[in-house]
Amino acid sequence: MKINIYTIAEEANTSISTVSRYLNGKNVKPDTKKRIEEVIEKYNYKPSLIAKALVSHSLKTIAVFVVDIRMPHYAYAAYYIDKELSKYGYRTIICNTSGELAPMFKYISDVSTQVDGMIFVGSIFNEINKSVEVLKSIHNIPVVSTNGKINVNRNRAIYVDDQKGIYEGTKYLINKNCKQIAYIQYGNNQSALSKVEGYKKAMNEAMLTPLIYHTNDLFNGHDVTRRILFDCPYVEAIISGEDLISMGAIRALVNAGIKVGKDCLVIGFDDSKYCELTNPTLTAIDNKVYETAIASATSLRELIENPEAKTSDVILNCELNVKESA
Repeated sequence: MKINIYTIAEEANTSISTVSRYLNGKNVKPDTKKRIEEVIEKYNYKPSLIAKALVSHSLKTIAVFVVDIRMPHYAYAAYYIDKELSKYGYRTIICNTSGELAPMFKYISDVSTQVDGMIFVGSIFNEINKSVEVLKSIHNIPVVSTNGKINVNRNRAIYVDDQKGIYEGTKYLINKNCKQIAYIQYGNNQSALSKVEGYKKAMNEAMLTPLIYHTNDLFNGHDVTRRILFDCPYVEAIISGEDLISMGAIRALVNAGIKVGKDCLVIGFDDSKYCELTNPTLTAIDNKVYETAIASATSLRELIENPEAKTSDVILNCELNVKESA
């Protein structure tokens, strides 16, 4: 027997609107409430998501957009956002865009009609501001972005000061008397450019020559480090904008017979759980992925549940987590 609110109303001897009010947590007379609950328990009734949405005008569904779910930063951010929002009855759709603009724009437009809000993790999503069509499709949807600002009606941004984080990491190496410090840049998005500026600022202040290498392959740290060793055999430190790249650097240095943490120091960026798996363990700059995720989830809930909520951006600072490699 198919059970719906019509069946419940008939068996509980009440109106459909009363059953609907009960299912949506509104006040119902105690005796009526008891009859409704008895029928629900009898049939083990579970209200459909679509039926609830028709009444509440909300699916309580959030889209979380990331560039590459394989990267620890994005994976953990999505996990923490989902876990936090689920406490309040929200469901999340994880949308992996791969960073290509045209498919990304279409993905965002397609999903926009199916969700109550969106969270964009990563500065690459600032590119949305260049597409009038995409902005129009999400203009009235609550939006939260990390390390960027989306120009829509209801938005909030969560910033992590990546530049300052790399600056402080480079200063740490300089204070360790390192002079030949190489930096491996990953990608060319806003965050990547901000990080390399932090490195250059620290090097210029110390009147040291920047040694900048670039890769678009997250798993290319080993090969890039071999190039560094060829160009600069006595490099004293390597810092990069991603943990995985610095892990590759450690492997290349070890294979070359260089003692990491003594002859050459290495620093990563993200401070993911994987930093504990390298030998030696990887010193890394913590870019506060957990705090960013919680702030993103909390901010989006506020924008959804309070239409009058003000746009008040959040700024977080990085922290150097010193382990064995530096």
